[in-house]
Amino acid sequence: MKNILKRKLAAGSRPVGSFFELGSEFVVEALGKTGLDFLIVDNEHGPFEAERTADFVRAAELAGIAPLARVREISRPAVLKLLDVGAQGIVVPDVHTLDQVRALVEYAKFSPLGKRGFCPSRKDGWGFDYPATEDLRTNMEYCNSETLLIPQCETVGCLENIETIAALEGVDGIFIGPFDLSISMGIPGQFEHPDFVRALGRIRDACRSAGKFTMYFTVHADQVARGFRFGFDAMTFSLDARVLIQAYRDAIRRIREESAP
Repeated sequence: MKNILKRKLAAGSRPVGSFFELGSEFVVEALGKTGLDFLIVDNEHGPFEAERTADFVRAAELAGIAPLARVREISRPAVLKLLDVGAQGIVVPDVHTLDQVRALVEYAKFSPLGKRGFCPSRKDGWGFDYPATEDLRTNMEYCNSETLLIPQCETVGCLENIETIAALEGVDGIFIGPFDLSISMGIPGQFEHPDFVRALGRIRDACRSAGKFTMYFTVHADQVARGFRFGFDAMTFSLDARVLIQAYRDAIRRIREESAP
């Protein structure tokens, strides 16, 4: 496993990704023709479990897109299964406390950093991706390095602890969920509200101080560049179903207008 997203982040290349909801390997293959850098297979809001996620991870690898997955919950099985099928990073929703993030490090990272259970699986070619001369510790260290653990900051609880959470060893970056964060703050959808903008700056600054990356979500393409100017390191643009619907709506509207008698 070689994490291409990690390398793009380290190079400062401003990667752009999208959420994956449509549930077809053909969609992943098609998205590989678009220039997207990463996909997030949504096991929280999408209908997927680990078995189908493995199919999408495989398709993303073949398409040259870094496969991430959002877990359905903070639990050992939810994290372990997605990593074992080859997800190169996990995005974790509904984080409130530092203790939850400590538990996530235990689930997602091998010893000595965490307590991730070891088993040869798809992630390492069932044990055949590494030379026989390499010891188990070397393999675990490599896996820890190549697997991104990305808690979401989408609650007031996470925001209030963001400096400590971002600095925690084993956390690689923070994903900002603006909809749920604004709801948690009592200002739903008010993304220009001064309190919300200050919260974004606080998260960005906490990550910078800790040497971690920040990833932000927007449904609007014209907000992606704005996010990079604000200082976010990666941007997640919309979700595949929404982009598809909007593209067809725009095309059909133009067709109707140009075909009017």
